[in-house]
Amino acid sequence: MSAHPGDAQTGTAALRLLWRTPRARWLLVAGMLASVLLFSASMVLRSPEGLLSRDSVQYWRLGRSLAEGQGLSFEGQVPSVMRQPLYPLIIAGVTGVFGESVLPVQIAQCLLTLGIVLMVGVIATELVGPVAGGVAALLAGAYYPLPVIATEVRTESLYILLMAGLVLCWVRTRKSRSLRWAAACGLCIGLATLTRAVGVVFIVLVPGALWLQLGRGAVGRRAAAVALAMAIVPLLPWAARNYLITGQFRALSDEGPAALYMGVHPMTITHWHADTAAIERTEEFRRLLDDDSYLGSEAAARFRRAALDRIRRDPWGVGARALAKVVLTWAYPPGARPLSARSPLTFALLCVPQLLLLVAMMRGALTGPRWARSVALIIFLGVSSAIMIGSPTARYTLPFMPLGLTLAAEPVRRAVGAAWAVAHGRGRRMQPALADCERGES
Repeated sequence: MSAHPGDAQTGTAALRLLWRTPRARWLLVAGMLASVLLFSASMVLRSPEGLLSRDSVQYWRLGRSLAEGQGLSFEGQVPSVMRQPLYPLIIAGVTGVFGESVLPVQIAQCLLTLGIVLMVGVIATELVGPVAGGVAALLAGAYYPLPVIATEVRTESLYILLMAGLVLCWVRTRKSRSLRWAAACGLCIGLATLTRAVGVVFIVLVPGALWLQLGRGAVGRRAAAVALAMAIVPLLPWAARNYLITGQFRALSDEGPAALYMGVHPMTITHWHADTAAIERTEEFRRLLDDDSYLGSEAAARFRRAALDRIRRDPWGVGARALAKVVLTWAYPPGARPLSARSPLTFALLCVPQLLLLVAMMRGALTGPRWARSVALIIFLGVSSAIMIGSPTARYTLPFMPLGLTLAAEPVRRAVGAAWAVAHGRGRRMQPALADCERGES
């Protein structure tokens, strides 16, 4: 649905349509309020410091080193290639302006989450219409993992926003056949890869999909080439910097081989509720890490060799565990995994709404445009690849949610409308009987 013929070119028409439709506007506002309330409740009920994991501490230290002019390093020591650079740069920028407190970073991530809610509403408006856009925005605001994870110093909020931007630019590229939106697609992919290394899979998948969707002709080839070029350009300064440090021209951090080693380890499935702690206590892990607590290039190389050796020795077992991890991870809600050991019943009950939401997403994908299904498939495969090579962590599914909640919006709207119609019709049918009862009592 479009406000006028130039919608896809202007880039703001869907937002105007979403805001000018009264019901959609109130749903959008409700979604944003829900997101802020969930963020605030999480800040009160959980630890407000935001540094709840080793990853959080490492990102914080890298960001603070950048803010203090020591480069991307741990306290000014040897320059690090352990993490992708964009999120530490965000931390450095925020703390450089507002001071060393974690709170400004958390507030910035809350604003990023509101941006996700708005983008989800705009995407659904582009695909279906303004009311579905409002419903999608409400779903995104009420989907608690998005605002809750914004309270932690993690890459997720930024990465999910960039994935939402990728989907929005992809939809507009498909509708307008504009090279400008294809370039924006590529830029989102490049920035996402600078945030998390797993984004690299989209550098190949998305341009290829654009070429197929736009007809395999000259327009498709140009759009794919522009998207590919714009995805690579943001990575070049980072790759050049790494060449000066390690002698290798590469744009991916050193954490990838360790994540691959963890992902192909058999204990990733058998000890999934204990996260990676059980693997890290093994003698093999300590030997591979040696004394390199910052996971430098030499340790990364050792982990890579060990992971590839395990894959060569047991390819079928590794493949079966990878598929099991994908099914397992999509089935449970982000943030609920600790309950699997403490309260299995509560954990099982929390899985019910997650599964219902997945059903609504699949329903939306099957009833939507064919090209939208292909977009969903590409994003699903890219997101699931991180699960296949890593641990079964439900937050890894969150980058799919901007598109997933968009797809779920129309089925949810129809289901709620049908339930309301049934309830309202039943109430009207019961009114004469209730009136007869009242007259009899009198």
